[in-house]
Amino acid sequence: MEISILERLKKILWACILLSLPITNFRYFPSFLSSSKVNVRPLLVLPLIPLLLIYILPSLLKKKLPKVWIPFLVFLTLALISTSLPIIRGFDSELVETTVNARITRAIFTLLLSAAIYITVSLMAQSEEDLVFTLRWLYAGMALAIFWGLMQTIFVLDLIPGWYYRISHIQKYITMNVGTPNRVMGLTLEPSWFASQITSLWLPWIFPAALMNKTIYKKRWGWLTIEKILLVFLLFVLVFTLSRGGLVVALVVIGCGVIFLRPKWEHAESYFKNFKWLGKIQKSFDRIPQLIRVLIIVGSLLAILIFVLYLISLQNVYIFRMWDYWLQISYEAQKVGKRSLEGYFTYIGFGPRIIYWETAFRIFQQYPLFGVGLGNYTFYFQDMLPNVQVGYMPELLTRLVPGPTRIVTAKNFFVRLLAETGIIGTAAYLSFLISLIGGAIYLWLSKFSEEKFWGTGALLAIIAFMVDSFSYDSFAIPNPWVVFGLITAAVTVYTKKSSPE
Repeated sequence: MEISILERLKKILWACILLSLPITNFRYFPSFLSSSKVNVRPLLVLPLIPLLLIYILPSLLKKKLPKVWIPFLVFLTLALISTSLPIIRGFDSELVETTVNARITRAIFTLLLSAAIYITVSLMAQSEEDLVFTLRWLYAGMALAIFWGLMQTIFVLDLIPGWYYRISHIQKYITMNVGTPNRVMGLTLEPSWFASQITSLWLPWIFPAALMNKTIYKKRWGWLTIEKILLVFLLFVLVFTLSRGGLVVALVVIGCGVIFLRPKWEHAESYFKNFKWLGKIQKSFDRIPQLIRVLIIVGSLLAILIFVLYLISLQNVYIFRMWDYWLQISYEAQKVGKRSLEGYFTYIGFGPRIIYWETAFRIFQQYPLFGVGLGNYTFYFQDMLPNVQVGYMPELLTRLVPGPTRIVTAKNFFVRLLAETGIIGTAAYLSFLISLIGGAIYLWLSKFSEEKFWGTGALLAIIAFMVDSFSYDSFAIPNPWVVFGLITAAVTVYTKKSSPE
């Protein structure tokens, strides 16, 4: 009886974690876990702590652990060593906004949080039934985020007067930020976070389900499944985040899925029982030479993306600037003198990011082996900043003036790794990533549809992470660690099934 109660409690806590994934900036986050100045405040921490104590930590002593953990634990150890080096060296900073000890403490907490999320997700699914249970609650959390995103599109489209104030009044009890009336931000801190959540956490799993005509639910209406309905709403909400990075990641994920990972449907009509004409089109398309098919798909996806961006840019200057620089429509664009690719990135607001990346690389060159320790990029930023005219980049100017904006990050996950953990830590992380890719390819090459689905989703999730890593650098964001945990769990379950010994 006690075992059944514990099992039921474990599943409830696991469902709560997956259901709470959309909320990454919880207003009532416990003060002993994080200060009010920290932006990443995932709600999942609250059910994660009891789950760790009740199930995960005891499991570590009883179960055979996945081999992919080896490179991850090596990276974790090396990252902790890199982070402790400033204390050993006796490094001190003149930055009054924060201290070395505070940055190191926060870095260690976020690193251990990411490890806890990854390990928990890796161990929670021990069978195919557990994987299905996990997907259902992952989709439930996604549906919750979609619903709230749709509520926000109402004020973006200005369909109901005063709707923004009603929604923001509710949101202020959930998140620290209520957003603006012209963009959708879901239950996160800002629209770009929501777009990242959509494209790197949910899209890699919901898209293969639609692509392979699979469903984890009993209910379906011929060709139409719940996953396909969710996919349409997911992409609809993504558009209204007005996130350029999010749209690019979605394009890459969908493009790679259609071009490289699309299943070969020898009997295409059977997949479209109620829409047989779609099956005939599919079979005809499969007869076209592969190079021409790739060109058609890439061209179609680019045309759709450009069309969507054009429609958005009619109402949003942020998107409009992407082609205003070359077409010289506005007076501001006409004033620009000689045009170049570097000038283009500066004009669309991408210039400062390149400076952040270059600064991080210069730090890496100065400390190539172990880096400067997690969280310490900000202490070296001013000294390692390349020679640039910051007057043309107001964002950079604010980073040099005393105040909270001086605490800056690299804005890119991999250059942050190089700067803060050096070549040794980065190599360990890459070996962990390569192990995940190997497992994903193993599943994708399987002849069984369930394994192929998980392999397709895993490959798309890794692709989404690689592209998305150009726009964020935090260890505390749960998205990649949940995805990596799902990949590890799926590989563990299906390799155990194929060779029980």
